[in-house]
Amino acid sequence: MENEDFSSLSKKKLKTLIQETQEVLDQLKGELKQRKLDKRHEEIDHMEEHFEDAAHNLSNLKNFIQKVFSEMRKDK
Repeated sequence: MENEDFSSLSKKKLKTLIQETQEVLDQLKGELKQRKLDKRHEEIDHMEEHFEDAAHNLSNLKNFIQKVFSEMRKDK
């Protein structure tokens, strides 16, 4: 429809076309909104896994820092 010439269409047909296009646009917006909502719900469902990963990474960082300090004390 990119290069269509709408000049030959009646006002009624143009209004109908606009209405149909608006309905499709509204449906597409609704679909996009629903997908975003579904994605958020999916992330919330996996929140516990994210927290476990974060706790594991924090534990690794803590162990690393302890090892660094231990090595620094040995070098003194």
